[in-house]
Amino acid sequence: MAAMIDTKALATQIKIAQVKVGGNSKGILSIGARMRLWEAMIDANQPEASYRRRTYLDMLCVRKVQYIWEQTFKGRSDINEMLSLAVSLTENRVDADDAERSAYCFFQSLGNDATNPENDKAIFVANAAQHMVISACHRDPYYVIDEELEDDDELLPDSLDCSYACACAVAGGMNWRPAAEVDVEARRAFWMWYLNEAIPSVLNN
Repeated sequence: MAAMIDTKALATQIKIAQVKVGGNSKGILSIGARMRLWEAMIDANQPEASYRRRTYLDMLCVRKVQYIWEQTFKGRSDINEMLSLAVSLTENRVDADDAERSAYCFFQSLGNDATNPENDKAIFVANAAQHMVISACHRDPYYVIDEELEDDDELLPDSLDCSYACACAVAGGMNWRPAAEVDVEARRAFWMWYLNEAIPSVLNN
């Protein structure tokens, strides 16, 4: 289904975001900027298509960083299971309440692995997968929009956005960490991929 959205408004938001990511000393794309992108991707006349675009974008992000999980937790198929669950939700093949419980149970099942600093990057991937599924449980295309929110650091650890958790995975830390302690260029590269490849891919499918 072709995207019936304001493509000019979206293109403007993408250009603004590209400048911000390129010029930010820490390679950050704020949640406020991301929400303006997400809102520009919504077609109020096609809420289901808008919901699917949001979910597919989250899925692309998780797949982009899935290798980090697999390097740390070899042989564990949890991320693939979460991706499959997200697909099932978009196709109405699973109850949303059951899926949300499964997402929470997945993260809780990590136990002590989740608090081991050596696993930090992989745990961000797990966090992203969990929130991908939770978001997919809510079909309202405006579910993720909060116009008063600008900074990811305002969010509690259990309420991180999927794409932000993926950026944290590649960077090795959250936005508040000093630049010297994270991989700024990996974070910047992730957000440039998000803007230049992921969003166009979602719109074209």
